[in-house]
Amino acid sequence: MKARSTAFGVALATLAIPAAAAGTDGPDKVIQLPSGAELRWLETVHDNSGGSGLTYRFRFLMTDLAKRVPSTTGPASEPGLDGEDSGDRGPIEIDTESGTVEGDDGMIDADQLDMTPVEGDEAAEVEADNMLEEPALPAAPDVLAQDPLHDDVVWLCQNWVLPRVASPAPRPQVIMISIADKDIPFGAYDPEVLQLFEAFRLPADRDECEWEPW
Repeated sequence: MKARSTAFGVALATLAIPAAAAGTDGPDKVIQLPSGAELRWLETVHDNSGGSGLTYRFRFLMTDLAKRVPSTTGPASEPGLDGEDSGDRGPIEIDTESGTVEGDDGMIDADQLDMTPVEGDEAAEVEADNMLEEPALPAAPDVLAQDPLHDDVVWLCQNWVLPRVASPAPRPQVIMISIADKDIPFGAYDPEVLQLFEAFRLPADRDECEWEPW
């Protein structure tokens, strides 16, 4: 899940393990992902906030993150999102008594509109009604919640994070992986920093990262 920088509200005291204190896993250690992308580990934070149990938060730095995920900046209703200048649009008024519509191109008489049913309309209407009763769903709806780096992050959790989960220390219930394009302190807010978050559930009976859709 991609998001702009968001401050975490940590209810309990956290234990942060900085990269500089982790020997060979320091900030200069490049982690190569299956897609060819590269990132560096910053720190790991342990906490019990959010009501999900013990959570390990692994924070990473990927300086070219913005190039690998689509931008979501700007409201969806902003004019010209398709790259074209829509220009200033005049008001549209509908006179319900006269049956006319007044817009940029003048007056349109509703009586002049051809409302003759087109062949096939009745069948299309029946099909639409059937879809309302039995809506068609994607074969894998969870795919819609995956970010462009999802496969890389799953690999990162399974192959890099899990071997570094402390043992025999208390076993976490949740693993949170965050990737940012700038190194900022944990919990800090910076609207110019792009961050991506993925959550995984760690089963009690096996070492496997189970992705949790948001």
